[in-house]
Formats: sequence, C-alpha cells, structure tokens
Amino acid sequence: MQNFTKAFVAVASALIAVGSAEACSTLVIGKAVSETGNIIVAHNEDNGGRLFNMQHYVPPAKHKPGEMIKFEPNAAAIPQVEETLGFYWTQTFVPDGASFADGFFNDAGVVVATNWCGEIFDADRMEVKDGGIGYGIRRLVAERAHSAAEGVQIAIKLLEEYGYFHDGRTYTIADANEAWQIAIHQGNSWAAHKIADNEVVYIPNVFMMDAVDLKDKANWLVEPKQVERAIKDGRHDAKDSTFNWRKIVAQEGVRHERWNANRNVLAWKFITGKEYNDPEKFPYSVTPDRKFGVKDAMALLRQHESYIGEDQELFHSLSEGICRTTSHDSIVYNLTKDPTLTEAYKTLGRPCQSVYVPIYPLAGPAKGTTFLDWAQATKEHFAGTPAMFDFRDEFTPHSVFSAGTNAIDYLRGDEQMKRAALIKAEEDKFIAERAGVTAEAAKLQGEARTKFLHDYNEKVYKEVLDLMKAENARLMPYKVEILADVVKADSDAPVAFALLGSKDHSVLSANQSATRAGMSANQLNSTRQFKNFAAAQSMEYKDVNKDGIMDVVFTFKGKDLAKGAVPGAKMDLWLYTQVNGHRVTGFDVVPVETKEVKAAASRDGKHLL
Repeated sequence: MQNFTKAFVAVASALIAVGSAEACSTLVIGKAVSETGNIIVAHNEDNGGRLFNMQHYVPPAKHKPGEMIKFEPNAAAIPQVEETLGFYWTQTFVPDGASFADGFFNDAGVVVATNWCGEIFDADRMEVKDGGIGYGIRRLVAERAHSAAEGVQIAIKLLEEYGYFHDGRTYTIADANEAWQIAIHQGNSWAAHKIADNEVVYIPNVFMMDAVDLKDKANWLVEPKQVERAIKDGRHDAKDSTFNWRKIVAQEGVRHERWNANRNVLAWKFITGKEYNDPEKFPYSVTPDRKFGVKDAMALLRQHESYIGEDQELFHSLSEGICRTTSHDSIVYNLTKDPTLTEAYKTLGRPCQSVYVPIYPLAGPAKGTTFLDWAQATKEHFAGTPAMFDFRDEFTPHSVFSAGTNAIDYLRGDEQMKRAALIKAEEDKFIAERAGVTAEAAKLQGEARTKFLHDYNEKVYKEVLDLMKAENARLMPYKVEILADVVKADSDAPVAFALLGSKDHSVLSANQSATRAGMSANQLNSTRQFKNFAAAQSMEYKDVNKDGIMDVVFTFKGKDLAKGAVPGAKMDLWLYTQVNGHRVTGFDVVPVETKEVKAAASRDGKHLL
C-alpha cells in the first residue's frame, strides 16, 4: 500500500478504549450440525460505561454520484455506492462512539458480529491511509453485501485500500448458505476461513485460527504478504503449509489471560464435554458428535464459572466467563433461506438474567427499543452529545430491562433462581410457537408479511416488557429520592439519598456500613465493581416527605457518586443498602455536571442551555 500516513496512531489511541468490547463471545453452528438445519450465529456483546443498546431498521437507499461516507472523525472518507441494502442494526450507543461493537443483519440475509482480538506483535504494525478504516467495515458490509462471501471480499478490498486502524478483531459474516470469519490485525493483514457445514466455532477476544491451510484456496484466504512477513519475522517456517495465525499474529499472553481462557474452558466443555486447560490447545473449531440448537446457543451464552456468586457482593462481580457484568446485548440468529423469515432471539441485558425475546429483524423492532430514528442515531453515533445520554422512562431497554438485571445482580439469592424459572417458562413458550408464526408469515407476501411479523415483534416485546415491569415493582418496592438538584462530579460536596419508608416497608435497622451508591453496575467496567461505588458518609432517620413515616437519609461525596457518569446528562444513580439484614436497592434520576460542563437539563426536562 502506498501514500499511507500514521494517522491511525491518533485514532487508535482515542478509540481503542471505547467500544473495544473485550469480553464478547461468538458461536457459529454449521447447518449440518444444527438442529434447525440452518446456520446459527450467536453473539454476546460486552461493553462498559454509560451505554444504551438501541435497535433500528435502516431502509435501503440510493445515493448521489460522488457521495462520500465517513464514520469516525479521523478515519478515511470512503466513496458511497449507488444503492445500499436495508438492514437491522443493534447499536451500542456510548458517549465517545463505539467503533467496534454494533451488530447487523441485512435485507440479503447477511449477519455481521465481531470480537476484539488485540495485543498483536509490534513488529507487525503497519501504516494506514487517510486515517484508515474501523467502524466502516461492519457498516459497509451490512449496506453492500448480498452474501457472506461477498461481505468478506468487501472487507478485503477496504483493507487493501485504507488499512485497519485498530489493533485487531475477528469478524463473523454469515448467511443462510455459508459462514465466514475474517481475522484482521492492524493495517492490511488478515486471514479468512469458510466455516464447514459440520463445524462448530467459538471465539472470545483472542485470535483463534490455528491451522490456516495455505493450499486450500476455497476455504482459506490469506493476505498475500502476511506469510512473507511472518517468515521474515521468524514466526513461520516457509516449508510449512499450515499457517498458525494465532501464534504468528498475537502474543501468547493474551491467549492466557483469564478473561479469555476462562471463556474458552467453559465454551469447549459445553460443546465437546472435554475440559481444555492449556490455552495453547484450545481448538478453533470442532466437528461435534451431536447437533446443537437455538436453546444450546442461548445456554452457552449464559455460561459462568463454577464460583460465580461466592463473594457475596454483586452476583457477577467475579465473573470473567461468557456471561458477565458487561454483557448488555445477546442475540441468536437462526438463518433461513428467506431473510424476512430469519428468526432471532435477543436479550436486553445479561443473558442469564434476561429473556431472549423473539424478533424478526427485517420487520422492524418494537416501539421503545430506541429513542432516536435511524438517521439521528447514525448522526449521533460518534457525536457524544451529553443530552443523548439522559435517562428516559420511555427507553425501556434501559429504564426497565437493564434496571431489572441490575437489581437482581445486587439482590442475589433466591431472586436469581426465580428469574431463571421465569426465563425458562417464557422462552419455552416462544420457541414452541415460533415455527407456527414463521409458517403463517410464509403464506403472506410483501408489506402484508412485514406487517404481520412487525405486529408479532411488538406483541412479544410488550408481553415481556409488562412482565419485567411487574418484576421490577416486586424487586424494588422502596422509593429512592435524591435530595439534590444536581450532582457535581468534581466536588466533595455531600449528596443526600433518601430511602423512603412506607406502611408496608419500614426502613428502620438500616446498615450504613453496607451502603453504597453510584452508577448501575451494568455500566461499570470493573469485574469487582462494588468497591468502586461511593460509601455512605453519614446516615440519619427523619420524615423526609412528611407522611408521618420515618425515612432514612444517607450522604455521599459527589465525585465518588458520579464515577462513570456523563457530565451534562440526567443520570440514574442507584442506592445499594441493607434494611434489617435484607438487601434493598432502587434509583433516582438527577443531572450530573462539572465546573466545565453544566447539566444540559433540569429534573423536569427543561433545557438549561
């Protein structure tokens, strides 16, 4: 590649930490070993920080000659094609923009999911052109690919032209006929594999391709100069026709990290029944002796280590397994020949604590799963406008679903078992009815089919939403009120939280030493989050709301309380406490500001700026 710059260094340093999704998992089940007879792709998306997971359907579009498309501010501008496909978009919406987290399923039936695979050898770093490409690969494959194979070729051409500015990722690109993975590290360096119909592949956040067959041009593709560079760097023998991508490209340490190794152990034991403990021997794929279905995919994405919950803090505080604190979006696709009939199941929170809600992706997601239309969401994706990260009651994936999983993660105990039973009952019902719904839709054509399937998407989402609202009311019967108009994130000034008593729920015998407050645990990065919450500085009993019933008031330092918050946004801040030995939690909403950034909205929603 020629006329390259090193602009990727600035871009990468700004973006790698955001949306790097260092805990994602992807499972691919070939159609010959699938219970449905279809390729199944399942994916957990993991990210921390203030985050909203929104769903959109972006319609097909025609574009003017000479139109350019640009995503990250410092990335390359790319010529747009004349006509783009429509697609379902599950968006990871974060303040600084997520380059490497969104998933897609387009009108041609092509699904895109990805896993961060970083810590590559410094010797292999390459320059990129005009800032290179990052987010553009996934989005442009979704817009342009009519098959998985074409999607891989689109990615390859973009890499050849611009180069990849990120450390490395593995992209899964699949359709009803075949599934591919293309592993990319920074620059124009990649290897691609067509997954066999009898293969099952699992990948966490580490390059897993261990036996690239350089002679098999039909099923393996390798960037031509990759082998030459590996020989020169002393990491490949020119006489060997098997190219061990994962050892040649990435450092050994990343394969041995707990947050990768633990997931590999869990996944491969689930798939094969065999426990692999040597990270150098984790398989890239296997030919299983049984078939796997949608329920198996869900079960795998819910896997934890055996010791999860033993610490008595938040249920997921020790988890570095497949399902963990930051697992905010989990989806399973059963890829059918007719893309409009492709069946997906999606959670709106951690998979072990959430129902996989059925969705027909191309029929359009249910109302309430976004607060922006697709055009606004695209425009705002890398804008970071603080007011976009306000808490909104009407955005139910956060206000209801995420809130519920956060409550359960703190309450623990029997609540975790109750939730598992509730999930099983709902999912069994949905899976049992799904074949009939799909068969009924197949009798319809065009807009009639789309409306029928969209109505189904709305119906099942509302059903689960109503169920979760009732559960949240049961889980959080106490009202929490923040006794401040604003929280100053750069100040030690005290902020008071009131836990209101009622005739049914006394707050006497509260425990100050066990009390913490702060962001939702779903939106913190640490795997041991509880210690990162603000500790209560004081506690007193008084009748805050003058109803004749005693309330309890805790104070916290503002700057401790606002860790992870977005200055300029209205944030949901949580109280975690104990009353008479029982765990109690709830939240209230308040603007957060710093000296430099005033809150963008008052508590009644009127803009101050």
